[in-house]
Amino acid sequence: MKEHMIKPNITIDEIGKAFSRYIDENWEEVLNNHKEKFEALFPEYEDATYGMYLDHLLPPFWKEVEMAGFRSAEKTKEDDFIIAGCLNFRNSIEKTKWKPYEHRVFWIVIENDGHQEIGTLIFELSHSHSKFKVPEAPVVSIFKVTDRKEITEKIIERKENQ
Repeated sequence: MKEHMIKPNITIDEIGKAFSRYIDENWEEVLNNHKEKFEALFPEYEDATYGMYLDHLLPPFWKEVEMAGFRSAEKTKEDDFIIAGCLNFRNSIEKTKWKPYEHRVFWIVIENDGHQEIGTLIFELSHSHSKFKVPEAPVVSIFKVTDRKEITEKIIERKENQ
């Protein structure tokens, strides 16, 4: 996995583009390298198996983000469930009516090394609840807003208009 040029002082747009490139270049290889293991684990662990997939996919990119001085603006609470070192399950929405597959949409409000919120990374994973299946590349986008209510409204609006 190659570096994606996350440097201090870049914008949320640039981070989003780099994240999207990273996903496009790596999602399928990581999936195929571990697919048999995930398929075997799915009957017991169900949806948590997708977290295991993300634990393999996302950390290299997130380390680049952190090394450049960016981080999640939200403080982790004791009962939070963190996936891949960066996705807080509490900051996600899943709707089963977003067919043909389930879609879990996570968000990460990003702050720079000056503790200024610069925007929000959106990460969407299509998946199945009946068997382990990631039918397409995860989708990365950004929002300029950082308020939780505005983020959730924008996600729902976007998904319902697709």
